[in-house]
Amino acid sequence: MVLSLSFGMPLFAWDGGMSVSDTNYRDEKGRRQGLWIQSGQGKGLAYRGTFKDDMPEGCFVYTRGDTLVAKVFYSRGGYASYNQFFYPDSSLMATGYYLDKQKDSLWIYYTRDGRLLRKEFYEKGLRHGSTDLYDADGLLVTHQEWFRGLRNGRWFERSGNGWQEYAYKLNLSHGSYSAWYPDSTKAVEGQYEEGLKEGQWRFFLLDGTLYKEDYYRANRLTERVLYLSIQGRVRAVSMDTIAIVMLSPQGGKAELLTDAGSRWICDADFETVCGILGMERYFYANKNTYVAFRIIDMEQLKEVEADWTEEGSNLYDGQLDPLQQLGQNTSVKPELLPVRIKTPFPVYLDAEGMAVLRNMLSDAEVEPENEFLNKKVGG
Repeated sequence: MVLSLSFGMPLFAWDGGMSVSDTNYRDEKGRRQGLWIQSGQGKGLAYRGTFKDDMPEGCFVYTRGDTLVAKVFYSRGGYASYNQFFYPDSSLMATGYYLDKQKDSLWIYYTRDGRLLRKEFYEKGLRHGSTDLYDADGLLVTHQEWFRGLRNGRWFERSGNGWQEYAYKLNLSHGSYSAWYPDSTKAVEGQYEEGLKEGQWRFFLLDGTLYKEDYYRANRLTERVLYLSIQGRVRAVSMDTIAIVMLSPQGGKAELLTDAGSRWICDADFETVCGILGMERYFYANKNTYVAFRIIDMEQLKEVEADWTEEGSNLYDGQLDPLQQLGQNTSVKPELLPVRIKTPFPVYLDAEGMAVLRNMLSDAEVEPENEFLNKKVGG
């Protein structure tokens, strides 16, 4: 089988007038001269190309069996080369330059069907300049800027959650940070100074409503303000004031109880409000009541755990009045949620709620808050 190159020359065709004995020649100093044809050993590469004084020059063709692997065009005594790499079906995979065996200048990568996949610039083997990645539709999904191997300049990333723009200064996050939902609604905006969050960071819902403001000083969170729409009015809410979050029977809205005894019904649905407040800090006391971890009374909890038995834990089904569910079995004592405030109605623990509460209290580690950088739009 003879495999032809794009410029019409068969892989191992001889130059005009050259015989087999003229190939693989070494001069009196042992230097390779002229045309060399090297067969691959085992899984090694075979090649065909020309040497001058033991240095490659012009076009070299590399194959594995009958499969074209690469074409390399040498210049400057082999110091520089322009390279083409191929998929097994001979479609172009990548092109780029080497200087002194290190990547340099522009490198371009393609899919098997010829679509542009990636473009990146190098200098002496280090990324230097821009790197761009494209999706199957040719849309730019990543833009990066580098300076001699260090992240430096504007960066852009697009994903199914939306996209984000930020910047680096010599490998440190520096400057403004912004993120958007897929429909172009702003999701997050903030500021970095030499790798540290600084100043005001603002977070928005899908409808563009501001729901959280964080304030940082040298990457330390100094203040957090949450915004909830309560009966048509936007209120600034501190997490420290929220005691209990419940699923309101009024259309699935979120109902809040505060330490001061206030009772608020939010305009947003239960899941949205819990997301704003941070769901990892809550659990179900029973199937109707979502409870904030911070307001548990530890002394009361010890008493509850002392009374709780494996037999009794299977009897509570999570209804607000377990005595009614248990019928005449009044010898079984219902366990109230051990909170430090007075609730407008009793909140009981069911078996699952008690198990979750125990697990939360025994878990010493706190899961870090997900950022937009972890692909969760909205922060």
